[in-house]
Amino acid sequence: MKRFVKYFGIAMKWGTLLSTLGFVACILVQIFARLFLATAPYWTEEAARVFFVIAIGFSAGLALRSGEYVNFDFFYRRMSNSWQRRIAFSIDLLTVVLFALFTLYAVQFTVMGWAESSPSLKFPMAIPFAGMLVLGFSLLVYAIDRLRKYFTTKTTGT
Repeated sequence: MKRFVKYFGIAMKWGTLLSTLGFVACILVQIFARLFLATAPYWTEEAARVFFVIAIGFSAGLALRSGEYVNFDFFYRRMSNSWQRRIAFSIDLLTVVLFALFTLYAVQFTVMGWAESSPSLKFPMAIPFAGMLVLGFSLLVYAIDRLRKYFTTKTTGT
């Protein structure tokens, strides 16, 4: 599992980097066209949205892995270690359940996207819809990994 999570993280980082670069490139083309061309390309806004959604999908799991989501430390730090552990375990368990369901429906959503096409880019909408699938699956992988650590890490003093 550790090896899978490691290589999965590398893939998520590259996906985040490439989709963010695509987003920035689309915006730069739009800015350049509005300043220096008679008309701006019609596809840049939609392409930027697609790249943005995909970038969020790739980066969401990385944020969970590194603990960069909002926390209520004010209350949490006032609790005993055993209560902190119970609450953290409950949150991770509920996250696994939520994103298992989310991923299941994201698969269905993505499959439905093959029947639709993008208005300006003319490719299947399954491509941007896949951003939600990547988001759900990446959060599920990292939530399972966090949950696994409760059973494989020895604790002292709780």
